[in-house]
Amino acid sequence: MQLKGAKIAVTGATGMLGVYISRALRKKGAQVIGVVRNPDKAGFLRGEGVEFRQADLMNAAALEQAFAGADALVSNAALYQLTNLDWDQNYAANKTGTENVYNAAAKAGIKRAIQISTVGLYRFGLFQDIDETSSQVNGEAREGGAYRATKQISEALAWRLCAQHGIRLTALRPSGVYGARDTNLMPYFKIAMKLPLLPMPGVSWPLVYAGDVADAVVAALENERSVGEAYNTTGDTRDFADFLTAWRTATGKGAWVMKLPLGLGVKFPSAKAERALGFTNRPFVEALREIFTEDPSLAQ
Repeated sequence: MQLKGAKIAVTGATGMLGVYISRALRKKGAQVIGVVRNPDKAGFLRGEGVEFRQADLMNAAALEQAFAGADALVSNAALYQLTNLDWDQNYAANKTGTENVYNAAAKAGIKRAIQISTVGLYRFGLFQDIDETSSQVNGEAREGGAYRATKQISEALAWRLCAQHGIRLTALRPSGVYGARDTNLMPYFKIAMKLPLLPMPGVSWPLVYAGDVADAVVAALENERSVGEAYNTTGDTRDFADFLTAWRTATGKGAWVMKLPLGLGVKFPSAKAERALGFTNRPFVEALREIFTEDPSLAQ
């Protein structure tokens, strides 16, 4: 679709990833409707041209009103807190919320959508590539814990409801997303970098910059061949030690990181997204410098 002048509703627009998505869409000339519970959480987006409409994921009627006039939807809002293991809270946001979002979108006449999913829906395995065809956890059986299970349920539900309502859907599956104003990963990294010396076992997990995921959202909306497809939008499988070493390079201070090689890690290749969407995951140092410029408190 042509994004210039199009109205795109973004749920969770004030969240860490939502801000990046909203800005990427605005850069393409889209009119962004931020559908959020609390517009003041990222009120600065108003000055960047984002229109806020207030609605909770649990309020289907409010969502329908918020989606009015939108040409497409980015279903980004979800419960993602590393410390929240409560099944009922995750289920409400990630399952019931998804159901309300897509039913409301259908009533509002939206026919194109992007679902922000996660690689957490896969069954993990060391020393193997996990691509878009790999097996998934059984969400209804609560495999993988509250977040992973309910996100598997969420994506499956999105596919079913979009097929039912005639909504053209693309799903993006990021890995560990980091960026400015992050309240999940970055605060822990900041604490770790306060130490003078940081021994780190060589365990790898792909970290992906929120700005790169946002660019993938834009590319998927622009490319109709992405309809009906799911894409891993993941970072390079590198050790956490490499990320923290890049942190020290970007800030010029912090812990000296000593990597203890183990060679353990999980790989989620993003080759499909690279081919179809031009997806790239920028180097850690480059991304971190952007983050620290926007969110200087993280580098202190």
